[in-house]
Amino acid sequence: MAESTMVEGLNLALHQAMAADDRVIVLGEDVAKTGGVFRVTQGLLDEFGEDRIIDTPLAEAGIVGSAIGMAIYGLLPVVEIQFDAFVYPGFEQIVVHAARYAWRTQGQVPASIVIRIPFGGGV
Repeated sequence: MAESTMVEGLNLALHQAMAADDRVIVLGEDVAKTGGVFRVTQGLLDEFGEDRIIDTPLAEAGIVGSAIGMAIYGLLPVVEIQFDAFVYPGFEQIVVHAARYAWRTQGQVPASIVIRIPFGGGV
């Protein structure tokens, strides 16, 4: 197995997931045109288009809330929060809504979401 950086591994995993399932959507601040703050999403816009790679405003609660809506609709959103300290405005959406949705619907709506938050040095 070839060695790669974490960023390269994440990028490859996103490419593979998006190629395998059209329901996978990536959204977050600067994830489309610039490829994310750490370039994890670089190249995804060219390959999958702006309907599946979505740049969002700087509004973490809105990003997570949008992902919840997408998940309820049956999509598989992958959210990128740029830095760990930025997650706090979106924390209510995560704890109050995303974490409880499957339970509130008695498992009828699983609402799966991936939220990726870089943390620490060497990212």
